Amino acid sequence: MDCLINKSKKKKNSEANQRLRSFQENGKILLQDLIELCNGKSNPIKTFSANQIIQATDNFHESNHMFRFEFIYRGTLENRPVLIKRATWKLYTSDTLAKICRDITVSSMVSGHKNFLKLLGCCLEFEYPVLVCEYAERIPYNTPNLEMVIKMAKEIAVAVSYLHTAFPRTMIHMDIQPSNIYLDPNGTAKLSGFCLCVSIPEGETFVKVDADRVEGVLDYLEYNYVTSGVVTENTDVFSFGVLLQNLLIGKHGEVDRCKGDESLFEYEHSVLNLRVSDRVCKFVEEGRVVEILDPQMLGSMGDDETGEQERRQMEAALMLSLRCTGHKGDVPKMMEVAKELKRIERWT
Repeated sequence: MDCLINKSKKKKNSEANQRLRSFQENGKILLQDLIELCNGKSNPIKTFSANQIIQATDNFHESNHMFRFEFIYRGTLENRPVLIKRATWKLYTSDTLAKICRDITVSSMVSGHKNFLKLLGCCLEFEYPVLVCEYAERIPYNTPNLEMVIKMAKEIAVAVSYLHTAFPRTMIHMDIQPSNIYLDPNGTAKLSGFCLCVSIPEGETFVKVDADRVEGVLDYLEYNYVTSGVVTENTDVFSFGVLLQNLLIGKHGEVDRCKGDESLFEYEHSVLNLRVSDRVCKFVEEGRVVEILDPQMLGSMGDDETGEQERRQMEAALMLSLRCTGHKGDVPKMMEVAKELKRIERWT
C-alpha cells in the first residue's frame, strides 16, 4: 500500500513540476511577444490552471471536440460557456509555441472590439498554451441569406481595418478564411486566429518574411506574398476578397474542391487549374456573372423589385471582391472596403 501511495505522490509531483516548467517557458515567450507588440502596455491577461481547463472540457472529452482535425473544444468555465483552443501537435511548419503566443497577444489587444472573438484568458501549464475565448459558432457552410452574407463581410472588413489602423504598428492578420470567423448568439461576426499575424514596423509599408516559410490556405494567399514573402496591407485585402467571393458563390465550406457535375467551373480544363479569384474574374469577363453566384441564394430572390435589388447587391459585392484581389482596378484599403460594404448593405 505504501508503495502505491509513494508512486502516486511521485506522479503528482512529476506532473506539477512539468506544469511549472511549461508555465515558465510559455510565459517567457508570451511576455517577449507582449513587449514586442505592445511596448509593455498590454491589457492584463487572466490565467487559468490546467485543472480548471481539464474540468471545463471533461478532460478534453471527444463530445466537446467541436471540429474534426482541429483543436477547439467547448466547455464551461466559471459558469459560462467558452471555447477552448488547445494545440496537441505541431500546427505549423515551425515556431508553434511562438505562433500560439502571438495568437494570445493579438487577441488580448483586440478583445475590446465587438468584431473579434474575445479572449477571456489562457493557461500556460500545458506543453503549448491554451486559449480560453467567449463561446461562438463557426459561420455556417451554407449561407443562402444575402443580407447575412453582406453583414458578415462588412463586420469582418471592419475588424481587419481595425487591425491595420488602430495600433502604432500595422497588424496583418495573414490568415483570413472561414475557419477563423465566428458568429455570436446575436449574429455578430467575429474574427479570430492570429497565429500567423505579423506586424509592420512603424514608418514602413511592408515587412519581408522567408518565402520558404509562407503559410496559409493557398486560395487565400496573395500572389506577391507567395512568390516573394513580402507582406503588406494588400496581403489581407486579397484574402478578404477571396473570402467574399466564396461567400457569394456558396463555396466557402469547400475551398478548392471541384466536384464533377456539381462544379460551377468545369466547362474547360484550363479554368479548373485557376485559383478561385481567377475563376471568378474569368466568368465576370465573359459576362456570366449569374452562373457563378450561389444558386441557392439566387433562388431565394423573387422576380419583383426587391429581388432585382438583391441581385444588384450581389453583383456589386462580387465586383468589390475583384478589386480586393487585384483583378479590377486599384486594390482598396480595408477601410474603403468596409465603407463600400456598408453602402451596399444600405441598398434596402
